Amino acid sequence: MKTITKNLLRNNPLPVELQEKILFWGKCGYWPDFDAPRSFNEKINWRKLHSTNPLYVTCCDKLAVRELVRERIGGEHLVPVLFEGKSITAEQILELGDDIVVKTNHDSGSVFVIRENTPARAAEVAGEIRRRLRRDYGRATREWYYSHVKPQVFVERFLEGAEGSVPFDVKLYVFRSGDEAEPRLFVEVDHERGSPEHNRTFYDEKGEVLFMDEEAVTLDYEPNLRVPFPCPDYLPEMRRIALRLSEGFDHVRVDLYCIDGHVWFGELTLSDGGGRSRWSPRSFDFHMGEQWNLDRRPGGSELPGPRPQRVRQAYVRQNRLRRWKYEATRRLRRLGDGLAVAAGRVARFFALPYAVVAMVDWSECRRHPVLVCLDHLYIFFVLKYFPDNYASCRLYEKPRSEWKYYYGRGYDPLAIARRNRHVRRPECAVLFEDKEICHAMCRSFLLPQPHQYGAVSPGENLAGRLEPLFARQDARRIFIKPNDGDGGRGACVAEREDGRIVIRQVTDPGVAIPVEQFELAKRCVLEEAVRQHPELSSFYPHGLNTLRIATLLTPEDEILVVGAILRLGSGGNFVDNGGQGGIAVRVDHESGRLADAAVDYVGHPLEAHPDTGKRFAGRTLPSWAETVDLAREVQRHFAPFNRFIGMDLGISEDGPVVIELNDIFGGGTFEAVAGPMLRDPEVRRCLVAYEMITHRKFG
Repeated sequence: MKTITKNLLRNNPLPVELQEKILFWGKCGYWPDFDAPRSFNEKINWRKLHSTNPLYVTCCDKLAVRELVRERIGGEHLVPVLFEGKSITAEQILELGDDIVVKTNHDSGSVFVIRENTPARAAEVAGEIRRRLRRDYGRATREWYYSHVKPQVFVERFLEGAEGSVPFDVKLYVFRSGDEAEPRLFVEVDHERGSPEHNRTFYDEKGEVLFMDEEAVTLDYEPNLRVPFPCPDYLPEMRRIALRLSEGFDHVRVDLYCIDGHVWFGELTLSDGGGRSRWSPRSFDFHMGEQWNLDRRPGGSELPGPRPQRVRQAYVRQNRLRRWKYEATRRLRRLGDGLAVAAGRVARFFALPYAVVAMVDWSECRRHPVLVCLDHLYIFFVLKYFPDNYASCRLYEKPRSEWKYYYGRGYDPLAIARRNRHVRRPECAVLFEDKEICHAMCRSFLLPQPHQYGAVSPGENLAGRLEPLFARQDARRIFIKPNDGDGGRGACVAEREDGRIVIRQVTDPGVAIPVEQFELAKRCVLEEAVRQHPELSSFYPHGLNTLRIATLLTPEDEILVVGAILRLGSGGNFVDNGGQGGIAVRVDHESGRLADAAVDYVGHPLEAHPDTGKRFAGRTLPSWAETVDLAREVQRHFAPFNRFIGMDLGISEDGPVVIELNDIFGGGTFEAVAGPMLRDPEVRRCLVAYEMITHRKFG
């Protein structure tokens, strides 16, 4: 299944780096930063994607590296080679006798131990070797240096450990933090490799068992038996060999064997675990990363020059064809995107009469209809976005000179195209739009959020899913949200009333439908109801009142809080969306203090909540500093996908929680409450730098 998942990810139009990040997240449990790597795994991936050192080709070639070893530490540490060639037959394997190891030189893992050489075993190994020789390991793993190795097969003498067993591996992780600094070493010893009893123990360079955060270090769930170092008398010799072989590298892993007092060379490893090793505790991954001074300078150990020519010309031609195909596809896609934007703008132009007639509340707007039409044309052609914020922001009451400070709703094709260039990665929209994926991402980042009980699809037994949840959980209600829903559309709530479960829909919350009579229209997630802070419940107790906070990551990687509003339900509904009758009040994002009045969905000012009568003036939200800190943390984690996020947060009895993230949020509704976003000079500077402003009113 893991292989199928990898193949699906690697054979799709997603960018290579994003594919590697998704695989990384699935294995390591946290989202990586390859641009500014900090952990050991992140730096391995940077090396895979960006390094160009031609010496790496020699190091990963198990035959070519022998000459390097002979020059640096002497040939007495090399395991004798009994055969080498471009291919090998079963007959040739049989002639070599028992106790041999058959390997390929151009990949990782192609090692076949033959203790008793039989015709059947020889044929099996020969067939497997033929298959492995045709494989481009570097292309499959994105470790480019393997793709430059000319595939060969070779046979070594089997090194026998104690009592005829497989010898233990000693792997020395060598890190260099500078020309003058002393190299740092960590030592891993693998026992019983290839058997169910396989275990690993990690040591410091003195041979003491290594602990991190009072926990013995483990790798990829293999047990750590914490046994003493097996050959302490030879550790100084192994250290000398590892330091000699690692000269010229900022990091390399040197694999050795110690048998009967003699140290044998195994291999040099450049990308441990492919950059997706599961270290426990996770802090050790970052601790190792701190030891590694990744030399990315021009002329440094990672970037000495252009990558060498591939030795397999057929693959070169294939790769060149793929590049041509990619470039042609990229250009066609850009042309298609441009045509799509133009077509969208044309369609929006013909929708302007609808905006004038249907989107303007003429009972509120006293401006002459001709002037309103001219206003819409001005916004469309001068400010260059669709004027669907004209009514919500009550622009007809404001001087035209102020309109340039409104960003608008952000759904116009031109605005989306500009946002996609530098701020939002459209291929990552699913991370925000799919509530299951978004919840999993937040969980991987350890962000507080309501518990999700899973998802249910149309046709499934909804009652059967809800009954045990109400029985096991201390819950009065459970939210049922469409997996791809927004604006509260399609949301339901399940409640237990008089010993039975009933469903209330957002369109008519006063009607209780027995769960047995309710059918889902689409796939939905089941989510616990947050126990809201009493201060927020005092405004409106019938639903969760959420905070919409907009954050922006600047080009200098600083996080700005663009604005914040508190959204409150009304009329007995359990959601707070404006389209469902909710109201909103501006929040000062520095102090958490509420504005003197809220507004409803048509912009009427409200000094108190229409249901509870609680006034807004002078109120300050609880846990506000923690809420802003959480918003900044969300933006920091999701910045690789979107630098401009409108998130919905709740404030529970225990503090703030993440409710929902929005890839593109309704800026028009937000600005109707929080005020024009471009009024803030710093926000305006950043959006101009990101080319997100559609007009030229700011020079």
